[in-house]
Amino acid sequence: MLDDYRRARKLAVKQLQEDVEAGRYPYLPALDDILKGEGCQGEIPIGTTEIDIALIAGTRTHGRQNSFATNFMPLPEASSEFAMKWSDLIDSQREEGIRDPILVYEFFQRFYVQEGNKRVSVLRFLGQPTITAQVVRVVPMASDSKAYRVYQEFMRFYSVAPVYGIVLTEEGSYAKLAAFAGRDLEEAWPDDVVHDLRQAFDSFLMAFKKHGGEHLGVTPGDAFLVYLKIFGFHQAVESLPSEVSRHVARIWDEFVVARDGGKVAYLEDPAEGKTPVISELKSLLPVSSYKPFRVSFIYERSPETDGWCALHDKGRLMLERYMGSTVETRAHPFCAEGDAFDEAVDRAIAAGSDLVVTISPTQMHSCLHAAVLHPETPFINCSVSLSHSAVRTFSGRLYEAKFLLGALAASIAENHRIGYVAEVPTFGSVSAINAFAIGAAMVDPASTIYLKWFSAKDYDWKRELAEADVRIVSARDYVDPLAPDEPWGLYRIEDDGTSTHLAEPVWKWGRYYRLIVQSIRNQTWKRVGESISGAALNYWWGMSAGILDVHLSEALPYGQRTLIDVLRQSILTHRIDPFAGELVSQEGVVQLDGAGRLPSSEIVRMRWLNANVVGRLPEQRELSWNGLEQVEVSGLIPLDVEKLPHKGTTS
Repeated sequence: MLDDYRRARKLAVKQLQEDVEAGRYPYLPALDDILKGEGCQGEIPIGTTEIDIALIAGTRTHGRQNSFATNFMPLPEASSEFAMKWSDLIDSQREEGIRDPILVYEFFQRFYVQEGNKRVSVLRFLGQPTITAQVVRVVPMASDSKAYRVYQEFMRFYSVAPVYGIVLTEEGSYAKLAAFAGRDLEEAWPDDVVHDLRQAFDSFLMAFKKHGGEHLGVTPGDAFLVYLKIFGFHQAVESLPSEVSRHVARIWDEFVVARDGGKVAYLEDPAEGKTPVISELKSLLPVSSYKPFRVSFIYERSPETDGWCALHDKGRLMLERYMGSTVETRAHPFCAEGDAFDEAVDRAIAAGSDLVVTISPTQMHSCLHAAVLHPETPFINCSVSLSHSAVRTFSGRLYEAKFLLGALAASIAENHRIGYVAEVPTFGSVSAINAFAIGAAMVDPASTIYLKWFSAKDYDWKRELAEADVRIVSARDYVDPLAPDEPWGLYRIEDDGTSTHLAEPVWKWGRYYRLIVQSIRNQTWKRVGESISGAALNYWWGMSAGILDVHLSEALPYGQRTLIDVLRQSILTHRIDPFAGELVSQEGVVQLDGAGRLPSSEIVRMRWLNANVVGRLPEQRELSWNGLEQVEVSGLIPLDVEKLPHKGTTS
């Protein structure tokens, strides 16, 4: 019908005017023009398949290029022969449907029409989501660009799971997508798994568009990966369209955070967003007439088997002791993930918990899923720089305490040699190493830090430090309950091989949890969340908040104790910051003298090592299974997902 054509042409003219006013090319791009600048390696026939009409970007040649606006709506006058043919085609579509496949050329997952431009135009006008097409792939020229590397991975993905339309933009994402489906990019997927993937994505895409995803600024494919991280492949396949729509609406803020590259807002002071004095005083008045504030702690291991867990459990008990009957806590040990974690959450929710605490980054996936299912209950995870909206993260600026310990170590090391044994190359770990090294260099410019890793496999770091004549060592920051006699903290190796404990960082988790509980009670938690949008929230407090300190052995000489006290006061008053001023890495100058403190995001994700550090970050092949598990979630080093011992995915 010509009436349809006239309406379609109005849409075309409107689009053309908008493009002209915005300074954009107002007609369909031609692949021939694109290839003039980029070239190609050749063409590969793919076959006939269903493709997403939204991925059709233009024409193959100049032939019909100017007959359509960039939205594929027609431009010729309604009196033209073109208009008559277009009208006949839409009538045919309504009566019989368009059966003949169009011919398209695919380049970087966008399609350019050789035959069937009017069919595409008609189906777009009618809102048809897909069209049958005979596809020929145009293989781009090899390059070192990110786009080419991602496309290479897509071609591997398509060879095992022939599905068009899931456009991912980050390296490694197709391997992660395969891992969610329990597959890889090497062996062809069974037909039923390919069908399930296509069906799950189609349902997600429909819901994503329904809620305005086309205007969000993130590809549906990248958003789909976020969806799978939370709900999993099986649930995505089994969910009805109405359920998928509810799920998409519920996690919308997660897509927003992903759109902005996983932006994290670091709250470095408990006073940020502080309530008015009257409101705060009210929050501290006796609350005996109200139910106790209930906090559930879900532990990966137990205080009896894990030192990190023991520190947090001590904080839990201190929270109870300080706040008395106004707070009740309950610990759930050995709930790393899966059914054990879900059952602990069910018990916590059934008990009316007002806050659920998880203490390991490796619990984030399960924690995120639970937080989405129970949006009325705050969930927090002890980690730094994990970007999720539904779960707030919390940690401490450990590097401040490490700076003091580095200065102390340098004041004791007579041969200028100091050992530092780090746990795992995760977010925040390198800033602790560098702050230690900077503190040491401030006291002794000749100091050298010998870096080793607990998480590296198949090597003896104790022997290597001994061979380098290193006597002062900074090792694990807390006692290992399974090896209580193992040296920890900062210690000195004596001539007879024994060790003397000198100092250690102190985590005051009880105060941390008290501040979090109070922020929820006095509405600061809610207000901060409302004031910061498009970013994940991380409570990254330090010594000034009273949640971190260092403890010194009474056996240390007075002069060294005084030195550390002076430096501590300088940290508390911000007169000294390890990452302000001149910074020099193993590769050269990071910033010049007089520069301010590095941004928090750069400190957390720091990968360079200070100039006086001897060592490097470990590679994937060098890490133990436990180390890989932690790095996969919150690591600083790149990982090949396909070479991991388990097919997991990062949060």
